[in-house]
Amino acid sequence: MPFSESEYTRLLYRRQFILGPHFVERNDTWKRYAVTDGLCITAHPDLPVTVAENGDRKLLLLGYMLDPYHPDLDDDAILNGILGEITRPADIFQRTATLGGRWALIYADPDEIWLMNDPMGLRQVVHTNGALPDLWCASQPGTIAEELGLDPDPEVMERLVGAPEYREALEYWWPGDLSPYSGIKHLLPNRYLDLKRRSVHRFWPDQRLERIRAEECVEKCATVLKGMIESASKRFDLAHTVTAGWDSRTALSACKAVSPEIFYFTMIYYNKTAKTPDISVARDLIARLGLEHHLILCPDSMDPEFAEIYRKNVWGAHEGWGAIARGMYDHYPQERVCIKGNGSGMLKCRYRQGWDQACTGELLADLADIGPMNSNRMTIEHFERWISEAQEVSARSGIHILDLFYQEQRMARRQGMSQLEWDIVQEVLVPWNSRELIAAGFSVEGRCRGSRHPLIQHGIIRALWPEVISVPVNPPPGIKGVAAALLWQVGLWPFDRAF
Repeated sequence: MPFSESEYTRLLYRRQFILGPHFVERNDTWKRYAVTDGLCITAHPDLPVTVAENGDRKLLLLGYMLDPYHPDLDDDAILNGILGEITRPADIFQRTATLGGRWALIYADPDEIWLMNDPMGLRQVVHTNGALPDLWCASQPGTIAEELGLDPDPEVMERLVGAPEYREALEYWWPGDLSPYSGIKHLLPNRYLDLKRRSVHRFWPDQRLERIRAEECVEKCATVLKGMIESASKRFDLAHTVTAGWDSRTALSACKAVSPEIFYFTMIYYNKTAKTPDISVARDLIARLGLEHHLILCPDSMDPEFAEIYRKNVWGAHEGWGAIARGMYDHYPQERVCIKGNGSGMLKCRYRQGWDQACTGELLADLADIGPMNSNRMTIEHFERWISEAQEVSARSGIHILDLFYQEQRMARRQGMSQLEWDIVQEVLVPWNSRELIAAGFSVEGRCRGSRHPLIQHGIIRALWPEVISVPVNPPPGIKGVAAALLWQVGLWPFDRAF
């Protein structure tokens, strides 16, 4: 059934923005904000925009921020607190280190105009470089290209998008700061964009991290995660996607105080069925906690009407993710902000199998879960460009380069893309999206994070809500799963492992 004109308008470029030398013609419901003379933001009505001013200094927030230590503060109070405490532009990096949410932030004074985004890059920002005459920024490159009449880079289209492997890669994500257009780049986490000089600068990590014990990390993470959920619950109605794994289980443990108010759900998509452990374990866990669980059945593919908007919203949108989004459009309560467990990889050495190998573009492509595109030369080349900049930072900070790869590439480019595509149906909260938490995880020795048993996550759960591990984590399917459940109850199946 075709969408009504008003619904089509609501879904098109939902929760996106575009910034440039003038306002962009959109539906009259889009919001307009002047950062300075000649720097204008046009934003979809469902993207929160908050402005704070103090004399000749200004902060403009796209999205939302959470303060886990002061959960009663809203975006306006957080921004005014930042302006009241900083004395120079660079102070903003330390002042935002403890904040969560999903955001892009612009600082402006008479001398400087800087743009940065959240620590995992989940509120995506792309920008034009010196190859184009004017500065433009946006949520995704397609809107800039549409405004400027740009064509995709022929080399990218031939060597990457035109590769047979690209069509076979179900969940491919773009490497480095690459976009489909030669004059548009992706702003990676830990960097800010100088909007006056049109240059990108890294600001973190800015010093060597001091080692902390796993117990210290557990205590820090438990406190911050609980504060993130408390802060979010005071401002949003919440939902929580639940699976059989450690990541969603750890996020769930932080929700105990507000658990009756949350909409819990698991999606059936790809080749999953109601008997798949991700589905059956999630359902059993939520029932055991005395809460209500919901199943969302996703279609195998998008219908033509939804596909038209979905593909237009984001350049290179994934067909499989689009089918999942269609299921959420039909069944997910879209006014709720969705809690996701993604991002906890810094607590368990996501790429520990490559730690003792030389870091090359080929290694990153193999580790990146990009299917047949792991042999694509353009992908490998752009991973190598990222390595050439990150190696020195890794050596100076003591952060393993594969940990930085997880934050700056997998989370920013893969998870950031997923959330951008799904902005059409939901806003998302990743409670790990805090520079303070990322630093805490990276500060624990690799041997404490590299075990198959995720010690830190297990410790967080025991501290916050031990009952969420009353059923096995990631059990095998079938009769082996039944045996695993019995062994779990008597403490002989302590973690997910090969049966």
